[in-house]
Amino acid sequence: MPAVRLVVAACFAFVFLAAIGQTSQAEKPNVLFIISDDLGSQSLGCFGNQQCRSPHIDALAGEGMKFERTYTQYPVCGPSRASLMSGMYAQAIGVTSNGASDRFTKNLGDRPTLAQHFKDNGYYTARVSKIYHMRVPGDITAGVDGPDHAASWTERFNCQAPEQWSEGEHEHLTRERLKPDPNQSIHYGLGYGGAFYVVKTPGDGAEQADMKAAAKAIEILEARAEDKQPFFLAVGLVRPHVPLVAPASFFEEYPAEEMALPKQLDGDWDDIPKAGIVKNSRGSGLDTQLKKQKVLEAYYASVTFMDAQVGKMVAALDRLGLDQNTIVVFTADHGYHLGEHEFWQKMSLHEESTRIPLIVRVPGKDAATTAALSQQIDIYPTLAELCGLRVPAHVQGKSLASVWSDPQATIHDEVYTLRSRADHLLRTDRWAFMRYGNGDIELYDMQSDPQQFHNLAQDPQHADALADLESRLEKKLASIQ
Repeated sequence: MPAVRLVVAACFAFVFLAAIGQTSQAEKPNVLFIISDDLGSQSLGCFGNQQCRSPHIDALAGEGMKFERTYTQYPVCGPSRASLMSGMYAQAIGVTSNGASDRFTKNLGDRPTLAQHFKDNGYYTARVSKIYHMRVPGDITAGVDGPDHAASWTERFNCQAPEQWSEGEHEHLTRERLKPDPNQSIHYGLGYGGAFYVVKTPGDGAEQADMKAAAKAIEILEARAEDKQPFFLAVGLVRPHVPLVAPASFFEEYPAEEMALPKQLDGDWDDIPKAGIVKNSRGSGLDTQLKKQKVLEAYYASVTFMDAQVGKMVAALDRLGLDQNTIVVFTADHGYHLGEHEFWQKMSLHEESTRIPLIVRVPGKDAATTAALSQQIDIYPTLAELCGLRVPAHVQGKSLASVWSDPQATIHDEVYTLRSRADHLLRTDRWAFMRYGNGDIELYDMQSDPQQFHNLAQDPQHADALADLESRLEKKLASIQ
């Protein structure tokens, strides 16, 4: 790291530590890192959703820095999490599919992950449930680690749960061929990982993975409050990933018939290339308005159930007095379509699939909102700088720490997302430019068309902008090693 960067990091850490009333750097700031699975920003109240209730995440946003324009490095679970934890672009770490997640440890070598970097600097580090890739529901029903990175953690805890086997009212809304196992002994290849399969369970959900994760996290927080050991606690919440399982009481807030679906534009697909069309209403069997509304009902119920677990953990942190010295992060691995363009789930380069929530509460710092472009791999250097740690040389993200002194600060002129091996998104302040491996392109003016209804790639009036974005994308790709 250049000497200037080290000085900046040290200065910021000094200011941060002074702000929270510490007299020396002996007491290290803690980190509570919470990540949700398959959560689009547009599904949270604090990011503008008028239907879904997320009071605890909204409250956290009201106390911290809300990043309005943060983008995933890859709109699929395994690669996005590999990027997040390594601080590297997906192709740089060599994880460009869920199946490649088991290559992470070998490809990373002796370079420290985000959690490992804290561990190497004297922190207790713990994983609770899904941080690196886990197959949902298979690894959850089996209660196994998945392709984890063992060196990241002092301790790690899995949260085994019944998922699609949960008791309650079941409904399959899409047309996948499911392979139910009445013996509950086969965990993989059953078809539930991409299906809109819904279970309304009786009781409070204590048997579900996210409620177990919150309980374990609180147990760890209580232990750290007792022994005063600095900690990096990473908690993975699997909802709202399918299957959409939550207590029936959470569904009561969202009567399906009252759910408002996203605005549609006649002929919307006319200017979207085939490569840009992903899982959709037509192909998945969501062929009635009520089915789509039932997806929103179940998804929002799952979000609100997940949000309740966030609230429990943050409340415990505050109750224990750890809030005075603990940075709280809430984010997601990638975004998620809920009917926009008649698209559903992830794997798209469009806005809803690539933009992720990011909220960071720093003790002693005022709440604020920033529109600064940011990306998933920025989380690693940001937390390192906030805690006074050096940023390892392999990290390709940029620290966002400067936005606490100036929320209008510019961190990136553009951010980047990969899909597959040759599909790219370059997002600038104004433009969303997508280029696919077959040469097809999409161009959207995000100032005048934030819902991406009008592909301007063939409009001669924007030829200069398109050429500039092509050039910038090539430079970006050349810089990723």
